[in-house]
Amino acid sequence: MKKAFVSPMVWMLCALPLLLQAQETTPPETPKPKKRKMPKKEMVLINLNFDSWVNHPSYIAPKWGESRGVDVALLYDYVIKKSNFSIAGGVGFNSHNIHSEGFPVVYSTTAGNTYTHLDTAFFGGREIEVNKISTNFIDIPFEFRFRSKAHRNGKRIAASVGFKLGFLVQSHTKTETKEDYVVDGVNIGGKFKTYDIENLNWFRYGLTARVGYANFYLNFFYSLTPLFQEGRGTEATPISIGIGVSPF
Repeated sequence: MKKAFVSPMVWMLCALPLLLQAQETTPPETPKPKKRKMPKKEMVLINLNFDSWVNHPSYIAPKWGESRGVDVALLYDYVIKKSNFSIAGGVGFNSHNIHSEGFPVVYSTTAGNTYTHLDTAFFGGREIEVNKISTNFIDIPFEFRFRSKAHRNGKRIAASVGFKLGFLVQSHTKTETKEDYVVDGVNIGGKFKTYDIENLNWFRYGLTARVGYANFYLNFFYSLTPLFQEGRGTEATPISIGIGVSPF
């Protein structure tokens, strides 16, 4: 009985150093690093733009340097599965201000409608200091975005393409001439405004693009709808190129 008891004990004592050595040589499992989710960025966009028209008659001559606009947008940025890509959508306000040689004059047509002509003869040869058409929209923008990995300074390269829908909420002209202007015998002075320009497209949509570094970028907008309703005004297509900042 004593031999049967001692033999297993001896075996266990002999095997113990081997078990301890096996535990020491087995490397501990290192936890896999968690892939960090890309932060939400560009939640607020503030753009200062140079506005103009394309596809217009040559006599209108929009003035790029004087035609400046602004737009502001609030967007929700949704990162796609911890990748460098995201989608964003939101709401914004856009003001286009275009200086040109044409003034919107409304004519009646034989079809019983009206037609808005950007007329350069409206001022009768007077010297014009300011002749501006302003259109203001509530926008619904959408973007598909790419952001690079952060550089050592924590800043990233970013780019996006998208589109936006817009609803016209206000329009007006602003004119300043060196001579007083008389309409139907009434002197309206050298500075005047008109409101609610007829036959403008109340709904517009177009393509957008941005590329930048850190919080600053270049932006672009091209309208896929003309300034005026089809067949109801002088042909002109709005376009904007500008710089922007995204503080958040």
